[in-house]
Amino acid sequence: GPVLRLALPLTRDLSSDDLSALQRRLCAAVWPASSALSADSQCPWRLWAQTSAGVNVEVWNDPGANDNFGSWGPANTSDVPSASWTLEVGVLMKSNSEAALARAALTAEVNCADFAAAFPLARMARVTTQGDVGTRGRQYVAHVDAPGPVQKRGVGSRLGCASHYECGDGLFCSNWALNTWDASRARYAGAGGGCDRCETCFDGATYTLDGYCPEDKCGPRAGSAPKCWSAHSLFANYSCPDRYAINLSVVPGGGPAPPAESTPRTLRARFITPFNRLVGAVIVRQQRLQKPDTSTSLCSLRNDSISRYSATADQSRGLLCLGAAQDASWYGTDPVFAAASRLYDGKLNPADYYGPAEFSNPRTSQPFGFFPHGYDGVAQASKNSTLVVPDETNNFLLYFDERVTNVQAQRLLTFIKDGQFIDGQTQKVEVEFNTFNARVRTFSKFVISFTWQEGGAITWDYDIFSVPTYLYHGNAQRRHALEVLSMVLLGLNTLSELGDIVEALRKFQVMGYLRSWSNVLDWCHFTLMAAGWYYWFSAVRLSNTFHLDPAYQPLVSPAAQTRARLFLTDPVQEREFLQFSRDLRTIGDTLRIYSNLTSVCVILFVLRLLKALHFQPRMALVTRTIAVAFSDLVHFAALFAVVYVGYIIAGVLMFGHQYQSFSTMSDAAQFLIVILLGLDTTQFHVQLLHASPSSELYYIYLWTWVFLALFVLFNIFLAIIIEGYTTVKNSGHDARSIAMELGMVLTHEWGVLRSTVRQLMGQADADDFIHDDDLRDALVDYLKDCPVTANRALSDYASISLGNMMQIRLPSGKHLDAVGLRVVLAELDLSKAAEGNGGSPSKSPEPSADAAGVAAPQNPASAGDEAVAAAAADC
Repeated sequence: GPVLRLALPLTRDLSSDDLSALQRRLCAAVWPASSALSADSQCPWRLWAQTSAGVNVEVWNDPGANDNFGSWGPANTSDVPSASWTLEVGVLMKSNSEAALARAALTAEVNCADFAAAFPLARMARVTTQGDVGTRGRQYVAHVDAPGPVQKRGVGSRLGCASHYECGDGLFCSNWALNTWDASRARYAGAGGGCDRCETCFDGATYTLDGYCPEDKCGPRAGSAPKCWSAHSLFANYSCPDRYAINLSVVPGGGPAPPAESTPRTLRARFITPFNRLVGAVIVRQQRLQKPDTSTSLCSLRNDSISRYSATADQSRGLLCLGAAQDASWYGTDPVFAAASRLYDGKLNPADYYGPAEFSNPRTSQPFGFFPHGYDGVAQASKNSTLVVPDETNNFLLYFDERVTNVQAQRLLTFIKDGQFIDGQTQKVEVEFNTFNARVRTFSKFVISFTWQEGGAITWDYDIFSVPTYLYHGNAQRRHALEVLSMVLLGLNTLSELGDIVEALRKFQVMGYLRSWSNVLDWCHFTLMAAGWYYWFSAVRLSNTFHLDPAYQPLVSPAAQTRARLFLTDPVQEREFLQFSRDLRTIGDTLRIYSNLTSVCVILFVLRLLKALHFQPRMALVTRTIAVAFSDLVHFAALFAVVYVGYIIAGVLMFGHQYQSFSTMSDAAQFLIVILLGLDTTQFHVQLLHASPSSELYYIYLWTWVFLALFVLFNIFLAIIIEGYTTVKNSGHDARSIAMELGMVLTHEWGVLRSTVRQLMGQADADDFIHDDDLRDALVDYLKDCPVTANRALSDYASISLGNMMQIRLPSGKHLDAVGLRVVLAELDLSKAAEGNGGSPSKSPEPSADAAGVAAPQNPASAGDEAVAAAAADC
């Protein structure tokens, strides 16, 4: 039978124990435990090992360019400089096929690192004449001495082969040698192995019957060829120009024509729409999510059949789930070096455009296509912090600057598509560009965003806002005057309100002041107006410092001059352009906040005007109607909330799995109001009908909501408002109109003016008119000298001077207002009267409002007038 032979160089001799250990290990490699043959029964008489002094090993001699593929020959001292002993191993095998498999197993075993550590093997200086040790690092190769067949097979033999050792020298048993092409069926026909040249044994798993190229026949590098071969070396010294200079100035029959004068080409402005010029470049921005750690969990699934099924997903067609953090890893590919792309150019070398670290697969010379903003493609390193915009560090930015023509833009779009710019990790893509309109002196920013939802939908949105170039333009002086006037009036109004706070502190009515909704409304208005002024001056400051460069060119060069790496950016130009875009957004956001604040202030102005008109019965219909109906409205709101929330929850549970307007509680709340006010069934009927478990359930939900909300609750709400309005209207039917009150005020002021003029002229009837305030002050001074009771004086003073708001703080910390003090004084008066009659009353009589002033008057002003009249009568 065939004999498996192995010679190993040693640095020293082996003991008997070492030989026994080596024999057991090699037996386990040749006859593993999974084999049908037991190592214990076969090894003692089929495998032997012995050592001898000297070096008796072989190395592979490669003739290089000669037709002979090479052969094994004896090694000299320079091949194994540290060896002094030789270990010879022999294994008796049953067949050539068994010997081929055992040779591959034994060769792999003796080349392991732990085998070299266990036994004193000598390092070989070379295996081939080129000085390498093979791409797989093989130092030692086992050989097979096969006696049969008598006639070795050749390349032209049609008998076939069952093992490598049935073929002649320099040949191996290939599973492709006997295959023939069948043109009728367009595939290879035939089966079995045939002998073929060792040069064609590129991959043992693909080209051989047993999966291993015979290294003892074909050399140590057999079967170590890469899956793909690079053709760059074939064109290293090959020069074939693809462009030729043609002289078109030579005119037939006329001699050389003078060269035409060429004018320098100017950059044509790009307009998005008429009069709106593109500033800088169009930005395509992508945000990506990181891949999940599938070693710990996959989409937060349990370790069950669902998780195992999810783990079988094809990652190249989209990840099942993504992490929450943003990903800044390089990705994609440069389609200029991808053979399947329309941009492919086989004459370019990727090493001329990309650094060694920028390749996704160095073996295939395929570079990455897209890099984050924080990476400098020119320096092939991370950007300096001064060149990075903080908000854009991990974003992937692509630019179409204004130098790009239509044809070049098509190349850039092809680069994005073939380079796989959008893949399974894409979370959001934004298209942003800025324009300037010189006619209206306004910048505009457009941002169109596409967001990938977890459910698979891609939602889109847009954001458009304008930024005036000059905030003060045209009638700037008039605007400045109005602004100063507005700020002065705001200051006066604020001081007036601060005076009310001081008066409340003096009268111990701070909590009453704070509980008044009108005071809260006033301070909210003042605060928002002050905030509006702050944002306006901030926008003015930013607008005055805003700077615009003559041109922004973030790309290194347009696509026409760049044959690869089309989106390579200039870090300085990119930083300047992104800073311009960021400043423009800052001004726009500031102006939008200012506009929102001023619009709210206008609404608060209306509410404060309604509050100020509350004194006039006919102008206070809105405020008094709400005040009268407030209690009923609160109860109605509670009842409506019960029905509303119930239908929101039911709608989410019934339709939320399919219909987007019911996917969340907030969306369902808005859509129910839309149904209530619009009831346009063409917008939702078909979708909700299919999303509902049954059509009957859908109709019950829809019409019960319409009946309860529209026909019942809505009419109850109207009835409450109408009832309150009717009450207010009836209570003020005999009130004077605003025109009458205005006439009375004008008449009174005319009387004041006429009396003043007559006094100045010295006329006798100048004192026939007295001002209302002068009359009130005169009565108060008169009552100070009038002998009235303490109870009547206290009531008059509280009604006239303090407006029934006086309080007394007791030592215990409690407060006693005017009404309570009048009650105490009335009780004292009654007690003194009872003592004067000789006994105490069994029951305190209720003091009358006219005598003791216990009952608080509804109208302090009228009560004060009655008190003054009563005091005057007593006097």
